[in-house]
Amino acid sequence: MITDFSARVPTLWYGDGSASRTITRLTAGHDTLVIADTAVPSSHLAGCAARRIDVDAQRADVTTVREIARQIIRRPPRRVVAVGGGSILDASKIAALVLVSRRMFDYAIGHASRSALTVLPDAAPAVDLLAVPTTLGTSSETNCVAVLENDQGYRLIVGRALRPRHAVLDPRQLSSLPSAAVTEGALEAFLRVAGASTSPRRTDRARRDASVLGRALLAAASHDTVSTAGRSRLARLSAATQRTSALRGGDPFSARHWYLANEVAFRLGVRKMVATAAVCGAVWRRIGAGDSRWGDARSLERFWTEVAGVIDLPVDPATGIEALVERWRIPLPSRPAAHEMRHIALTTERAWGNRQPMLPGLVEGDFHDVLRESRWSSHAVGAGDRPSMFEPKEVK
Repeated sequence: MITDFSARVPTLWYGDGSASRTITRLTAGHDTLVIADTAVPSSHLAGCAARRIDVDAQRADVTTVREIARQIIRRPPRRVVAVGGGSILDASKIAALVLVSRRMFDYAIGHASRSALTVLPDAAPAVDLLAVPTTLGTSSETNCVAVLENDQGYRLIVGRALRPRHAVLDPRQLSSLPSAAVTEGALEAFLRVAGASTSPRRTDRARRDASVLGRALLAAASHDTVSTAGRSRLARLSAATQRTSALRGGDPFSARHWYLANEVAFRLGVRKMVATAAVCGAVWRRIGAGDSRWGDARSLERFWTEVAGVIDLPVDPATGIEALVERWRIPLPSRPAAHEMRHIALTTERAWGNRQPMLPGLVEGDFHDVLRESRWSSHAVGAGDRPSMFEPKEVK
């Protein structure tokens, strides 16, 4: 995943009940469009007089994005409010590109149909977008990244024009989340900084910020995923991964477990963090064994040494991350059949590996080996919402 951007970070608003107050204040006097998960009740947005488009998070794919864009261009708003999990926020961010220019929007959609990574021409957002997450861990409310689901898979779109102007973290919007969904979100935020820490091209400040946030996320998620205060803290820590130096460095694709997990999630129809739980330990074992195509062993070991002791995890990074997955009860997907495993390996090479900058030098055989060494369950795990780059999406 790409982690290094120079665009201004969004203004952060937080606190119990902040969503309704902030939206009312920032949209007053402006024609406003609300794009919301169908599960979000109107009472959560009380006081916001606006048009509303309801989106089923399970179907927030390229077809949905095109339809949202058509409605936007039919009556261009002055403000856009996106309320939902990562898939809703991502869809809103991509659809709002049509206000920058129709050409920008068409390029994003068209290029993503041909390539796993789309980097947009540099442009500022054309409209203030207020992002109100209802899940934890994705950080879509604060980043320049969106994931688009099309027939080929989950495709990555990156550009300054995608960054929201405001991020609103309201624990009331998180109150209905199951504790398991909160834990998955915490794991995603943790692995965001851990993945960046597998690169040797890091400043002292980036390493320090990653370690501080890594320890805080482990401690917070192990202590309290139920209370309003606990969820509020985790939401702010997740946002902080994008607002500090923790993700900065010379290798924007350093979290290389993400790309393989992305293909596993799409091909098996499971949530992103379920897929990540399966493959991350195997990827980290490759790093520890000295395969620098996956990451730098010394950098990962340094990060892990600085964070693992906060909740007494094993000192070996690969063993430790698998122990964390087990301790936090993150479910594992069923082991793919042999032909499915080969297909995942092949699609990973075509989308992200070989000569691509995300996983350079890694080919089908490398991915197949990692998949064989990954952790799988004998029990089926139900499909969740589509993954975003940083998150579990809505857990139904």
